[in-house]
Amino acid sequence: MDEGSLSLSLERLEITIQQLIRRVHEKMEILMAQGITGSQFFVMKKISERGKMTVSEVANEMNVSLSAITAMTDRLYKMGLIKRDRDEKDRRLVWLTITPQGGKTLQNCGMNRQEVFRKYLGGLSQEDLNSLINICDKILASIKKEQ
Repeated sequence: MDEGSLSLSLERLEITIQQLIRRVHEKMEILMAQGITGSQFFVMKKISERGKMTVSEVANEMNVSLSAITAMTDRLYKMGLIKRDRDEKDRRLVWLTITPQGGKTLQNCGMNRQEVFRKYLGGLSQEDLNSLINICDKILASIKKEQ
């Protein structure tokens, strides 16, 4: 592919991705009726998947600053969606876990998010969906190599 065609294709792709992300994000935010943001959802999901995590572990996993995760987990704690427990052996460690209310919220938000994806991607053939997943995986692998 020549440089001119590549530039045009990349420009078109950039516009398409921006519009796609913006519109899907808008729908996701509307359906996150539980009062949590997409970022809070992903923090809760990480904690739930692992069972328990420290704030530092969450920050490292999500590649976000410790202060940002601390503020976010503070809000989740105040909402009753996560709890904090000091480690029995090392009182400096604070473990984050999902509360029963947090589990229900996570489940409801997950179903709502799944519905958005079904709505917009459900019309794709399995082959197209597999291609989309493979392309996204390749892009992520390239990004991870740089880090």
